Amino acid sequence: MRKIFKILIVLVCVIAGLFLWFDQSRSFFKATNGEYITMWKRYGGTCYLIPGKYYGITKPNNDYVETENKNEYVDFLWFNNKSNYLLYSGNVTDKIYNTDNANFRIINYLNDKQKNDSLFTEKKGHYSHYKKGVARLSINILEGYASDGTGKAQR
Repeated sequence: MRKIFKILIVLVCVIAGLFLWFDQSRSFFKATNGEYITMWKRYGGTCYLIPGKYYGITKPNNDYVETENKNEYVDFLWFNNKSNYLLYSGNVTDKIYNTDNANFRIINYLNDKQKNDSLFTEKKGHYSHYKKGVARLSINILEGYASDGTGKAQR
């Protein structure tokens, strides 16, 4: 009986360890300006996008974007390497959490799309391109990869 109890405890610990290992896995993507974004896909369909490299085991407290694992492309934009503002372009339903007293802000591109388009893009023929000095990181959450402004793919 004691041996069965020990085996059961070891089995529960292994299963809990595997669950934590898979739930705590995350990806770090680097933009051309050297800034990082952490993509943390959690069980239950939630994905956290956090500026910098985030190693915490609990949900971040501030300065992050909460979205769904099934979203495809989202973009992060930095202008002239000003790292205190980060523009996020994703879905309307995504939630952005900022600290009130922080020097750093994540701003939703879609909240003032017309103004942001005029500041960050320029027309070339029928297409819009980001202006020079705009660092971009495009993340495909569903597939788990990103590409920077040079088009280089990251896993």
